[in-house]
Amino acid sequence: MKKSIVLSFLIPCFLFFSLLIICNPANSQDAAKAPATLPDSINIIVTNSCTPCHTSQGGLMSKSKLNFTEWANYSPEKQKEKAEKMYSEINKGAMPPKAAREKRPESIPTKDQLEIIKKWSESFTADKK
Repeated sequence: MKKSIVLSFLIPCFLFFSLLIICNPANSQDAAKAPATLPDSINIIVTNSCTPCHTSQGGLMSKSKLNFTEWANYSPEKQKEKAEKMYSEINKGAMPPKAAREKRPESIPTKDQLEIIKKWSESFTADKK
């Protein structure tokens, strides 16, 4: 009798908390989208290749280096610096990291996408300061 009462309590609790985890916005793909302040061509690449780690929901190291959730709050100088570093890291093959490339090969930017990132990173000029 006691066992069935305990189970009748535990099963709904388990289902409730499972539902909370599944429906948590931090676990959804939408929560990892880059901010709209990026050009559309960059936003598409960043959403696919960068935001699984480089948002407020990402790992401490990743988001401390570059956090697209905070992109709009970066000064123009910092945006320029981050865009140039982003291009450099992707161009030399350091980003996405090896583990991410192996797990999600589709996250590796194509040569065309790399060229888009390069042009974007070079588009930051003194008049944007």
